[in-house]
Amino acid sequence: MTKSSDDLDVDAILELFEGAHADEAPDPNEGLRERKKRHVRQRISNVATAMFLVHGFDNVTVAQVAAASDVSEQTVFNYFTTKESLFFDRSEPMINAVADAVRERGSAPLIDVVAQSIASEIHPGRWEGVDDAGQLHLVRRFCDVATGSPTLVAARFADLPRFIDEVSIALAQRIGADPIDPEVQLATFVIGGLVEVRVQSAFHHVKHATSFAELDDVIHRDFLKAAQLAEPSLTAFDNLREMAHG
Repeated sequence: MTKSSDDLDVDAILELFEGAHADEAPDPNEGLRERKKRHVRQRISNVATAMFLVHGFDNVTVAQVAAASDVSEQTVFNYFTTKESLFFDRSEPMINAVADAVRERGSAPLIDVVAQSIASEIHPGRWEGVDDAGQLHLVRRFCDVATGSPTLVAARFADLPRFIDEVSIALAQRIGADPIDPEVQLATFVIGGLVEVRVQSAFHHVKHATSFAELDDVIHRDFLKAAQLAEPSLTAFDNLREMAHG
């Protein structure tokens, strides 16, 4: 039985989040201690996000998140340095995914691996057991909370310096350059621009989308337009690698 958006209280949203991770295959290289820490972190993140979506970011305290997660407030801060990072908890995996894709891409065109990694990390979530209206409601609510809190608006680019550091290092390694070289820095900002286009598209179109599928489709179209404009710059960067290894 599917649920509508009206059914989604904190407990219902939390159930959806936890169900989405239930079928994830364990990492064979992950030890028991690391697995337990990851599960605690994910539980805190799920609880916090569910509470933020229902009550609003500014109306929920870290102490309340800790209590609902059955951990101490200090434990929350051991995993999340700020309250804002509880909300934007996907930024670190996104940075790592893009940097890893750049670093490990082999001979594939840079624009292709970048586009694939960004699309796989930044997308409207989909949850089993929720109807289309409920899916759209959750994404819209997330965007409303993100844009409705001055604190979250100010914190939105808090991870930009780390993004620049990680991606520029990965790019520099590909061509044997210094991360602060102008070509590396420009390519990094082009990739960062693609990230921002996808995020902004979601925030803009979710207001008017009439279905989850429509939202997903228009975000994809916007991203492809930006990727076409970015392709010459990233292809030129590819050519630098060929020259360096020629």
